[in-house]
Order: sequence, then C-alpha cells, then structure tokens
Amino acid sequence: MKQGEQTRNKILKSAGKLFYQHGFHQTAFSDIVHDTGLSKGNITYHFKSKEDILNGVFEQRIENTHASLTNLDKKYPDAALRIEGFIDSLLKGKSELTRYGCRNGSLAYELGKSNNKTRELSRQVFDLTRHWLKKQFLALGFSTEQAGDRAMELFTRGQGICVISQVYSDEKLFEHEVTQLKTLIHNP
Repeated sequence: MKQGEQTRNKILKSAGKLFYQHGFHQTAFSDIVHDTGLSKGNITYHFKSKEDILNGVFEQRIENTHASLTNLDKKYPDAALRIEGFIDSLLKGKSELTRYGCRNGSLAYELGKSNNKTRELSRQVFDLTRHWLKKQFLALGFSTEQAGDRAMELFTRGQGICVISQVYSDEKLFEHEVTQLKTLIHNP
C-alpha cells in the first residue's frame, strides 16, 4: 500500500473511531489531528472537511461490511452456519456494542435526521447486511416474503439490542438477547 493510501486509511480509522465513541458533532477536526498524530495540513490534503472525512468513513464501512459478509460466505458451508457466524460476530463485539451501540446505527441516528446524504450512506451499509441475510434465509428454504421478513426481523432486533444494551450498559443482557437471535434461523 502506498504512503498516501496508508495516511488516508489512518485518518479514516481514527475518525471512524472518534465519530463512533463521541459522535460526529462532538468530534472536532482537532481531535482527529491529535488522534492521528498528523498535521492539519496533512489531513486536509486528503480531506477538505470533516464532512469529507465522514463520507470516507461511510465508504470504508460499506467496503468493510461487504468484506465481512463475503468472509462469512467463504468460511461457512451453509446458510444456517453463515447466519450463526454473523450472530456470533455480534457477540465478539459485545463490549464495544454495549458501551457505544452499533457503529452504523449510532451515526445513522445522529445524522440521519438532518443529512440526506448520510441517510443514504447509512441505508447502503444497512442494505448490504439485510440483503445478505435475506439471501441466507432464501437458501434455508424460506419463501421470498418470509426471507425478507426474517432478515428484517433479525436486523432490527439486532439494532434494538445494541440500543437497549448500550442504555443499560449491560453485557449480560446483550449476550442473552443476541443468543436469542439464533432462534430465527430455523423457527417458522
């Protein structure tokens, strides 16, 4: 990877973490400068504004979500195991999810009310996951309508679990509720 790409990725990683942990509006440009250890000029060479960084963060999240789902497709031989792997990945992130909520859901909630571009980028991240889940339920033999409903149920329950567990700051609640999502795999 070229130096410029490394610097750009470092900025996006830092900004993504800060936006997630503190919120977009609570993160100052100077926070990104401090966290990366780069000069303001170096950052503005790659991104003209904090909004440009935000767009880059979303683009990176879209790429990362696609890569994660592709890895699940490669790792597990059947749809049930892929969905279980997806659910297990939530459990692996329980400390972070319980403390800060969902990376994408948090930004979507914070910015989606006032920024149509952010709402569209959030939708792209969410749709990748939702459509992937639907594809898995179709492979399990659910009808198109049932697969879509089941995918949306799993997705929205997961988002809700992140919100409630973050509010209560309760990893045990998170773990219990996420584990319950596995009942959606086979039960009609």
